[in-house]
Amino acid sequence: MIERPLRDPQDALPAAWCDKCRQEIYHGETRYRWEGQWLCPECFREAIERTSLAQLALELRLDTETV
Repeated sequence: MIERPLRDPQDALPAAWCDKCRQEIYHGETRYRWEGQWLCPECFREAIERTSLAQLALELRLDTETV
């Protein structure tokens, strides 16, 4: 019987990259689609913080009304 060494997760190839900062994203990690780009969590957080509440509501398909 041939023994196979355990796989080191640090040797895994990235599954994707952030379209903004090019950070590697690995299997099991989350990336976010925002304004046509796939973003890592850090870039997504920055994009949300720069977005107006009206735009954020629109992106999240929330109902709004002006009274």
